[in-house]
Amino acid sequence: MFHCLKLIQIATFSAIVSWMVFGQQASARTCRILFPDRPGDAPRSLHLFDGISSQEVELPSMNLSTVYELPAGPLNLRLLPDKVDDPSTISPDSPSVEVPETYTDFYLIVFGNPKNKISPVKLEVINADSENFKPGQTLWLNKTGKTIKGKWGEQTLKLEPESSEIVNSPLDNQNATTSAYFSASFTYRIQGEAVFAPITEQQWWFDANCRHLGFVMDSGGKLPQIYFFRDFRVTDQETQEVPE
Repeated sequence: MFHCLKLIQIATFSAIVSWMVFGQQASARTCRILFPDRPGDAPRSLHLFDGISSQEVELPSMNLSTVYELPAGPLNLRLLPDKVDDPSTISPDSPSVEVPETYTDFYLIVFGNPKNKISPVKLEVINADSENFKPGQTLWLNKTGKTIKGKWGEQTLKLEPESSEIVNSPLDNQNATTSAYFSASFTYRIQGEAVFAPITEQQWWFDANCRHLGFVMDSGGKLPQIYFFRDFRVTDQETQEVPE
């Protein structure tokens, strides 16, 4: 029997979606935050400390956060339950992640970690600089111990356990400028098993103006979950119409 999948496709709203202005200075350090597998009892917001000051940030699971500005230079980011007035009070056990100086735009990915008693999360940074990750491309991250195979439009996709890969447009093997629906299907294989089992097969919307993030996550059972997000940046308060 074909298994059902809890699939989250972001920005497939039925109305015209107005996105936050992204008119940043060229020298600004920016990031967006995402908590793709956020448990129901996990915090919806925390305070992001950048080594100098802290700001309250949202930890969305259904979409990428707004764009946050951060200082230049190498950073040691921490997520904390409260605003930081005195950096000397920060526990070294609080969740943290290093950000290289060369990352001028990045994603801060948040995962659940109930073992951390200060903030029940762990952090990962993904370089989102435009030279490394371009509109029309998709960054797939397989966070499971399973091998994932798929048909990504006209491309084939294979993700080894705990791996990542940037792939081009599913409509062809180039950085296409066309937006359209395409067919996507995914299968998985547990280590030691010979047969790939189906996860899902359906039509997805590809937007050539966006960067895309795809996650394969453990669900607690055999069948992985797939999460798919769009990162659309606009200037001058443009809007984008997203098909149903």
